[in-house]
Amino acid sequence: MSTNVQQAETAPSNGVLTTAARHWVELLAWLALIVFWIPTFANFVAAWDSPDGYYSHGWLIPFMCLWTAWMLRDRVRSLTLRPSLWGMGALALLLAAAALFGIQSSFTMRGLMFPVSLAAFVAALYGWSYVRSFVFPIFYLYFMCPIPDFILLSLSAKIQLWSTTIATYMSKAILINAVQNGNFIQTDYCNIEVGQACSGFRMLVALTAFAVFLVYAVKGDTWRKIFFVLLSMPLAVLVNSLRVAILVAVGHYWDPNLVSKLHDYSGYLVLLVAFVLMYWLARLLGCREFRLTESS
Repeated sequence: MSTNVQQAETAPSNGVLTTAARHWVELLAWLALIVFWIPTFANFVAAWDSPDGYYSHGWLIPFMCLWTAWMLRDRVRSLTLRPSLWGMGALALLLAAAALFGIQSSFTMRGLMFPVSLAAFVAALYGWSYVRSFVFPIFYLYFMCPIPDFILLSLSAKIQLWSTTIATYMSKAILINAVQNGNFIQTDYCNIEVGQACSGFRMLVALTAFAVFLVYAVKGDTWRKIFFVLLSMPLAVLVNSLRVAILVAVGHYWDPNLVSKLHDYSGYLVLLVAFVLMYWLARLLGCREFRLTESS
């Protein structure tokens, strides 16, 4: 009888030790992952903080992902922990590739390894069912990652010309004798350059990121959500063109010296206009009610 009592008393203790040991393993694994990616995080911050960069919205992405993961926490409470050896193998390969990119000073490519490595890490530590539950906040992190320069410059150059052309027509619509010369807009009193930083690519990336997050967070038909995301792209170019046209009008009708002073402030103003328009479009398409607040 005493032996049975002793076994009954020690069984819970062993269970507690096993749980505690797993928690320590999880903590150490997360710390190791964070330490491995610290140099990449520093590169992310430098890209987000660059005044001439395209990723100032990147500061918001980690917080949006953490908030989304927190809202989805009820979905994983009933899941069974099934650490995956395949996930562990994938993680090893991805971290090796990231390390190789780091040795080659290819920091952009190394950064692109982070979200998919995080997915493999979650699979290795918890199981693929956890990856499926958190697939959006994990892969939404790509919106904070800089893209390779050859893609960036190609897209930015095209959008730069589109913005210049549309802004020229907008200027003519308000009775300004505007002439486009490449990425310059010339009038009788000023000459406005639409540089790469003002090309509209920054706004396109920011608005697309906002649109993708919004359609995930709200209820609505799939086709409406896809249509909304697609609309956000030309909307970004149009709004940026409006910004350029406003600067042309300021330089033409008032003082060309005011253009450089209003340059940054006008960007914040039209970004606010873009967000208001996108919110109105979302309501118009029936994407109004948030679904992340619902427990699943």
